[in-house]
Amino acid sequence: MNWKLQPWLAAAALAASALFRYPGRVYALDGMMLFFPLLDPCWRPPGVPLVRRHVIGWSLVLLSVTALLIWRPGYLSYSAAMLLTAALPEEWFFRAYFMTRAGQGWQANIAASLLFSLMHGITWGWIAAVLVFIPSLFYGWLYQRTRDLPLLILAHALSNIVFMMFLAGFIERWLPVTVVR
Repeated sequence: MNWKLQPWLAAAALAASALFRYPGRVYALDGMMLFFPLLDPCWRPPGVPLVRRHVIGWSLVLLSVTALLIWRPGYLSYSAAMLLTAALPEEWFFRAYFMTRAGQGWQANIAASLLFSLMHGITWGWIAAVLVFIPSLFYGWLYQRTRDLPLLILAHALSNIVFMMFLAGFIERWLPVTVVR
């Protein structure tokens, strides 16, 4: 087997699985995002950078999340679920695996961001695909600069929390979309 094709085949299988509506689809997709990278013998999971600046970054993001959840505790269960079913599997697959295996530089970031947006378009609608493209480019840039998956997962979780707390209602009023809550 040509192992260079492995991430693209995993992405195609993920997208094909997302096309069909069935009970537990989101959980099945999460499982595939977590499992597919482990099938690629040419990929190694990223290490956790235990360097002072990374720990400071994690602490700042966690402090921000904590402050938001103290202010609006009704979002606590959403935040926990979103961390486990969105931020973790998506960053594990799209950045730590797919983007790393797709190549280096901005081309890999654009490929991963287009795939990330495509998956959101298939599962949540095309307005969601447009809305996640720019944040996805940022996540890719951040990962390429730091190789810090925990920071990326926390940043993704923070942005989803901020989106739900402050932007979802505004978007629902101005765009023909219903935000999943």
